[in-house]
Amino acid sequence: MIEYKYEDIFQDDPNNPGQTLMTIPPEVLKKQGWSEGTAVKISIGDQGSVIIEEVKENNEGQSQSAIKNDS
Repeated sequence: MIEYKYEDIFQDDPNNPGQTLMTIPPEVLKKQGWSEGTAVKISIGDQGSVIIEEVKENNEGQSQSAIKNDS
């Protein structure tokens, strides 16, 4: 598991006080096959971890979350 420092991922949004910007590291984007515009769902795990899942549309145009296998 790769760990990142809070300040490397999260920054205050200068255009929206009280809001936070999150940067997904390039190596994570590459490993997941994501790029700018990939729809993701972000949630917080029970121990404070950040969970990022790709959201894909099924054949009926409805969104569904998909977790990619780490192997």
